[in-house]
Amino acid sequence: MKKIIALTLVLLVLAGCGASGVKTGLGSVSTASATEATADKNAKVQANVTMCAASFDANGKILSVTFDAVQPKMEITAEGKAPEASGEFDSKKEKKDEYGMRPASAIGKEWFEQAAALEEWMTGKNVNDVLNMKTKAANEEHPCVPDEADLASTCTMDVEDFLAALQEAYELAK
Repeated sequence: MKKIIALTLVLLVLAGCGASGVKTGLGSVSTASATEATADKNAKVQANVTMCAASFDANGKILSVTFDAVQPKMEITAEGKAPEASGEFDSKKEKKDEYGMRPASAIGKEWFEQAAALEEWMTGKNVNDVLNMKTKAANEEHPCVPDEADLASTCTMDVEDFLAALQEAYELAK
């Protein structure tokens, strides 16, 4: 998360140093989910925050884009006791292989690798074309997976939150 903030600041400085027509924005999407406690299982609460820092030219062309996400989780006992919820959480990019997506990935790629492929694919394209990319439902948990021929082999994650964060970054770009 620190890296995305640093990148955003660098992009803002560059945009303010004469890069005519360049606008930079930061967008984020937050969701949460929870399961109830049972007699033999604690309740689980999870937040999901997807962030996007992006720069655009005057015509909406994506000049640079970076994504990251944090996914803090906690368990709550049937008695309602929770661990202390303070501290920092590593982002998915900071976790790298520790995030553990590679074994579940049909293409054998970790989260940070798939995010990098998505960022590379988006760079140079018009934001509206990216927001209207072809997607398909891979399953119930992944209803918005890229269905673009030049992206589908390198990014099989659900991109709904990525696109929403990009749209917010574009709308907030100054």
